[in-house]
Amino acid sequence: MNENDYIKRLITSIGQMLVAIVAGKDAVESNIKLDKNNVIISEDGLLEIMINKYIHEGKINEAESMIIEAIKSRKTQRSYEIALSFYEEINKWDESKLMKYNFSKQKIIEGLENIKKL
Repeated sequence: MNENDYIKRLITSIGQMLVAIVAGKDAVESNIKLDKNNVIISEDGLLEIMINKYIHEGKINEAESMIIEAIKSRKTQRSYEIALSFYEEINKWDESKLMKYNFSKQKIIEGLENIKKL
């Protein structure tokens, strides 16, 4: 079995599970709102910005830790979506690039399993 195919199927199944769990709740909420010329960013909006920043900087372990803490504290649909997007993005990297940032395909699988348990 191809490891990348397994990871993709795992991401898809977790996503489907999350949609089923939170269906019917207020799932659609804007990340950014304007309030009298002030910009208000939701916690999940800020999480998404920080995760993208960390991925760009190669701070993969920090990004993963931030995601796990966010899910533990809020358990919003958006935080799960951000987690899945994070793992999907770094799964595109080859093993040598992941190793450069002290990560691996196996750690991606373990991270997805951990998210699934949360």
